Amino acid sequence: MFLPPGDNPWVHRLCDTFFPTWAYVYGRVRNVVLAEEDADRLRGLRDARAILAPNHPTIADPIVMMWVAHHVGQRFNDLAAREILEGFKGRMLNQLGAYSVVRGTPDRESLRMTRRLLAELDRRVVIFPEGEIYEHNDTLLDFQTGVAQIGFWVLEDLLKVGKEPRLPLVPIAIKYRCAEAPRPAIENSLRDLEEALDLPAPGRLTTYLRLLRVGERVLSTLERQEGIRPPEGEALTARIQAVRRRVLERVAQAIGADAIGRDSPAEQLHLLYNALKAWVGLLPDDYSPYDERLHEQRKATAAPLFRDLHRLQNFLVVTGDYVAAQHTAERFLDVLGRLEQEVLGGVRHPVLKEAVVRIAPPLRLEDHLPAYRENKRPAVADITRQLREAIRRMLLEMAAEATPISQTD
Repeated sequence: MFLPPGDNPWVHRLCDTFFPTWAYVYGRVRNVVLAEEDADRLRGLRDARAILAPNHPTIADPIVMMWVAHHVGQRFNDLAAREILEGFKGRMLNQLGAYSVVRGTPDRESLRMTRRLLAELDRRVVIFPEGEIYEHNDTLLDFQTGVAQIGFWVLEDLLKVGKEPRLPLVPIAIKYRCAEAPRPAIENSLRDLEEALDLPAPGRLTTYLRLLRVGERVLSTLERQEGIRPPEGEALTARIQAVRRRVLERVAQAIGADAIGRDSPAEQLHLLYNALKAWVGLLPDDYSPYDERLHEQRKATAAPLFRDLHRLQNFLVVTGDYVAAQHTAERFLDVLGRLEQEVLGGVRHPVLKEAVVRIAPPLRLEDHLPAYRENKRPAVADITRQLREAIRRMLLEMAAEATPISQTD
């Protein structure tokens, strides 16, 4: 199951030559904007091990990080979900240094590789602390504490082999902006969604009101499927939250997982996804035909539940006021993409985009090692909080990079 990093020099050379073309094909990314001040922060780590921790809004993020590596003349290793490394694109990522982790299982091989890359080989490893792709430019999910925990384990590994315990944890913010006129894609998307949902002609409705109309129709359908009757006049955000909660409870009940608690929707989804993966499990090395048949039955039972969770992930950070809070083309396209995924089965009207990347000063984990040794959990939680806050601040500062859109059209 585990895929180690390929680091194929021929593939690296090929991608170095045709990088813009590959980025366009892989994620419709035309360019990556990285200020020299930020690039210099990475160049300063040329001969040092480091954990690079970006936010994770889209599937194109790994290629953006490889573009950044190419720009500063370095090689990164990316920790990627096992399913991401399937197919031609996945094999290319693997040959460029990505390696796998099986989410929801204690993937010891992946953890050993991460610690080896950092402690023995002094590599720069990209780990996305949110752990999920959420397709929203301006929103952060809760960060998983595993990134900080791995960092402290690596410091202990370094001490055991007599190396200097030094490990920068680098906060990185990725924000996408339109690289072409967004209005045609928005109009075409709304038209296709209205047609698929059998909505009447929009008449003089503004673009935003058309978006609300489409969203309300999709939400009403989901509520009927889940047997939910919202109170009269209930806000969209509360209705979306109720649908999320119902799906999570239903999947948890199906596999006998713990009831949904007070965690955020992202954390609940993460925990439940892992629980479902663990429930399916892996076949032992010496499995019998009976073991195999039971495993196939569990996989068949889990398949629709995985689809439900994937569908829920599609609406993980959608709220009733996401676009209203900031009228930008990027936010419009974020929500339209989620609606197209639900109604049309995929994003039909992508817009060519440009990634703006910011890099904050590194967090020096070695400075926090005494606190970690005294009380591990609070130290890990504190580093995780600092990492998230650094990325959140950069995203707020990058708000001006968005493409404004009229509220009256």
